Amino acid sequence: MKINAQILRDYLAVHSWVGIVCGLLLYVAFYAGAFSMLEPEIRQWTQKAVSKADVSADPDRALQQFLVQHPDAKGRLSLRLPGADSTTPLIRLSSRESEHWYELRNDGKVHEAGLGKESDNAGNFVDYLHRKGGLPLPLDWAEPVIGVVSLLYALALVSGVVVLLPSLVKDLFYLRIGPNIKRMWLDVHNLLGVASLPFHLVIALSAAVFGLHDWIYDAQDKFIYRDGLQATVQRDSIKHPVVDKAQWLAPTELIRKVREQVPGFEPQSLDFVGMGGKRTFLLVTGTDDRYFKRGAQHGFAFVNPGTGQIYDRIYFPGEKSNALSASLVSFFSLHFGSFGGDPVRVLYVLLGLSGALIFYTGNLLWIETRTKRLRTTREIEARPRHVRIMSSATLGICVGCAAALPATLVASRLLAPHMANVDGVHQWTFYLLLAGCLVYAFRFGAQRAATALLWVAAAGNALVPLLAWLQSLAPSLFSDSEYRTHQPQFLLFEGLCALLALFFGWLAMRHKKQA
Repeated sequence: MKINAQILRDYLAVHSWVGIVCGLLLYVAFYAGAFSMLEPEIRQWTQKAVSKADVSADPDRALQQFLVQHPDAKGRLSLRLPGADSTTPLIRLSSRESEHWYELRNDGKVHEAGLGKESDNAGNFVDYLHRKGGLPLPLDWAEPVIGVVSLLYALALVSGVVVLLPSLVKDLFYLRIGPNIKRMWLDVHNLLGVASLPFHLVIALSAAVFGLHDWIYDAQDKFIYRDGLQATVQRDSIKHPVVDKAQWLAPTELIRKVREQVPGFEPQSLDFVGMGGKRTFLLVTGTDDRYFKRGAQHGFAFVNPGTGQIYDRIYFPGEKSNALSASLVSFFSLHFGSFGGDPVRVLYVLLGLSGALIFYTGNLLWIETRTKRLRTTREIEARPRHVRIMSSATLGICVGCAAALPATLVASRLLAPHMANVDGVHQWTFYLLLAGCLVYAFRFGAQRAATALLWVAAAGNALVPLLAWLQSLAPSLFSDSEYRTHQPQFLLFEGLCALLALFFGWLAMRHKKQA
């Protein structure tokens, strides 16, 4: 296919500069996004396995006693059913200002469970890191930035396809690994980009919507809906039934009735929204891996708390009665990979890591283009300042993120039992390690610092399986650290870190040999 040379140059310039401007943020977002697919395993891996011998496992009594002890409770009341995270039911009362966890003890009273905010666990730290692209900013500030970056990312995808079209058939599956470094990285970059293009288009567009949804809603509210967006949504939505607390069915009965109506759907929590207001409605949150889901891991059903009947399935897994809702759920589910169970999760982990590699190789191509005629260390160190800055930043941020993320989870596992502010452990550990790698890369230059930083990344990933192995062999050496080890649900997480440790170790040896 022939395209005018000037058009190709223009599209290549757009592709290159958009990639350089956004590549490092997108690298962190994709790398953390790959780990966020293992959020349940990470959360369980970092949490201490506390004995629950003095806690009741009866969800009916737990909810009943909570309502007796807290008749004026306001906000969102969630009853989390026993599962992988906890063998006993947990109750959470949350509002914009506060969040408290409760459990029913064997003395018949509901007591605070002593859990921190949900954002303090390691699983959510990884998710927030993904959503913020590693920016050390509040989520409300970082998300619009990522939304704009995602739009530019979509532009880079389109321009990259146009640039590749003339040589698509000839070069797509031709991977030339050899002394020509630029040619090798270009082949890897093109192959990964084309092979995962549908995935990247979905991620780019959906991430733009997630990051800019407030702006989108404000624009709709002002220019499209005559009575305002909120009023229109309330008018068109199914009205929630008004049911007095005294008429609520017991949680086990509600779950039984929901399962009768939708076999295959597994409820995981009951959420009573609007406690203390005029109208309280019940959301049953659960999962069914056969279908797309509205949330990152769950689907939702609106259930009458007095009868157990599902009266609104707009966000229910597999619901297709509303074309707009079905398309929205499909979009969300394709972004989160919340369908198909473990095989799809593993696929999304690989796609996330390959996406990070695309942005890394894109930066390397830009750098190599401006370095291709320089082969001695002295010549490379004498490159223009902007090339040296980009080289050091690319190495420090990309390899630093790969080292700091698993090391942060190890620190969380070791220090969480002794720290009141677990989120502080996550923030300080990750950003200090990342900053240290970045400073080292700038201090010694990318060419000299690469081998050492690659070994640091290998060591950071190796710490995860190594710590679990040591704790299983000698638990007495780790006081107050009774963790679940060597269980099947951790094979994905620990196995991933072990493979990444081998990968970065191989890169370090290869780079040292070439140097």
